Amino acid sequence: MVHLQYDIACCISVLFILSLAEAGFLDYLNLKRSVDHLPDNTLGIGEYLEFSDNDKSTVNINTEQQASDTLSKDIEWDSQWAKNIKFGQVSAVSIDPSGNIGILHRGSRVWGSTTFNIRNIFNKEDGPIQENTVVLLDKSGKKLSEWGAYKFYLPHGLTIDMHGNYWITDVALHQVFKFDAKDIEMMKGLSSLRKRRYNQEKHLRPSLTLGEAFVPGNDDKRFCKPTAVAVENNGDFFVSDGYCNTRILKFNAKGERILHWGRGSIYGQTPVQNAFNIPHALALASELNLLFVADRENGRIVSFYATNGTFHKEYKNHTIIGALIYSVAYAKGRLYLINGRNSYYAAHVRGSVLDVYSGDILLQFGPGQDMDSPHDIAVSQDGSEIYVVELNKNIAYKFSQMINTSIQTGNFMVPTNPHQKPALLTDIYVNQSLGGIEGGALGLAIATAILAFIFLCVAIGMIITRSQKRDGCWLIMRKRMRWEAERRENYKLPNLLENRRSKSFKTTEKRPNPRDFNKLNTEPETSEDEYPDNSITKII
Repeated sequence: MVHLQYDIACCISVLFILSLAEAGFLDYLNLKRSVDHLPDNTLGIGEYLEFSDNDKSTVNINTEQQASDTLSKDIEWDSQWAKNIKFGQVSAVSIDPSGNIGILHRGSRVWGSTTFNIRNIFNKEDGPIQENTVVLLDKSGKKLSEWGAYKFYLPHGLTIDMHGNYWITDVALHQVFKFDAKDIEMMKGLSSLRKRRYNQEKHLRPSLTLGEAFVPGNDDKRFCKPTAVAVENNGDFFVSDGYCNTRILKFNAKGERILHWGRGSIYGQTPVQNAFNIPHALALASELNLLFVADRENGRIVSFYATNGTFHKEYKNHTIIGALIYSVAYAKGRLYLINGRNSYYAAHVRGSVLDVYSGDILLQFGPGQDMDSPHDIAVSQDGSEIYVVELNKNIAYKFSQMINTSIQTGNFMVPTNPHQKPALLTDIYVNQSLGGIEGGALGLAIATAILAFIFLCVAIGMIITRSQKRDGCWLIMRKRMRWEAERRENYKLPNLLENRRSKSFKTTEKRPNPRDFNKLNTEPETSEDEYPDNSITKII
């Protein structure tokens, strides 16, 4: 009975430990799923009450300091770069793996007040843009190639990934396109307009298309005026969707959606961490596992962990930068941004360089004066080259930076510990909006699983050992029982007689007297038959 109770207790302990391990893993999975799909709906006014203005994830530092009127001497403007090339409205710029510069413009198409109706449906009476909308330049500003005629209606964002593939968003089509590098290479060197158009229609087709043409939406398959794309090294990519939906989506290399977050914010309200007002541009810092979003109308840059969309940090300073941030780029621990003109804040319209760890404004740059309407920015991997495009002036700028300089001219909004670096893949993912620590949950789940495995092995070993001991005792008991049974059997009268007769008739075997058998059945064990020697004497 004691052994049975011991076994039951061991089994209950093992089941309890396994349930704890399972609970730890389920908590981790639930936490991960909780940040994968945040609501897409616009927030109501009452929903902002749970987020205070003094959010501990960010603090204002030196907001009273005014921006300097002097541009940094360490970033020089090349006034002759691409000076003789004519563009339409220039909406985007990107750098390919060879260091060449891709420019996206709209030719003769202009985004005006009648371009879309109230339901965000594009007026497509004029058809696609007839001019080439993508131009590739070298570092000296010489045109290398161009393409994109009759393919786009109102292109907005351009990203050239590490393999040379072109990713383009079109706000009129509400679509995202990927053009493979090998197909674009075929278009280089074509001089005839007729030949160029024929080859583009026949060969230059997107290898991946997301969204439904001219149909706005906010589900898994449709966008509404998507603005930009950022591509990871493994082929996964992000889309900022954009003017209507105010959300960020992540897709795998096949174009299958694996993550989304974000919702709309309200003018005049302090935005929450996952609420956007036109997420206008994206930038990836792969070594930091961070995605940076230029939240244009909220005048801030918000960083999220690229693996799961968890909020990381916010950068904002209206005093120096103003209320609009149009684009952001990243290189070697620095953020490069361009702002916009706003009547509420008299900030200079120019480029700024931030330290990604502290949030300090290191440098400010421009073409000798304030810009008019900068729309996008791109930076080389080492930060030595900076390119900015202006939408309304139809201009592309090139700036050269001395990459070992660092001049502080102001400050941005930074975390409570200004020297804390963003966490890498192995660090803890802090989810401020959900109040959870995903990395901690994962570590706890793994530790619980290891302990459960150890306890399980120990419990099984104890049970097996106990069982082996009990089996050994049982064998001994069985032997003893058999010996006892044999001993008792030997003490029975027939067996005793048989044994004694076997001794008496060892040398001579005689037929026993029938009278002796009758006496065995009727007389007690103390009869004289118990002495076979006397009986034999009598017979003789």
